[in-house]
Amino acid sequence: MAPQSMPPGVPVTVPRPAPAVVTVRTKVGAKVAVTVVAAVSVTVHVPVPEQLPPLQPVKTEVGLAVAVSVTTVPLV
Repeated sequence: MAPQSMPPGVPVTVPRPAPAVVTVRTKVGAKVAVTVVAAVSVTVHVPVPEQLPPLQPVKTEVGLAVAVSVTTVPLV
């Protein structure tokens, strides 16, 4: 028992495939592109304006505080 065994009989493709056709394409001519490049290139960087920080509320100092935790234990 093979994992991909074929059932008995001759497999048939319906409809039958068309006959093979050979296509030959030829190209005549060539494409030409001309690019003109300068011998010297100059890059200028201009100063970028400083960006302001985003608006945020002013931090404030809070006074001293006390945290209290109370645990009650039922009497048995």
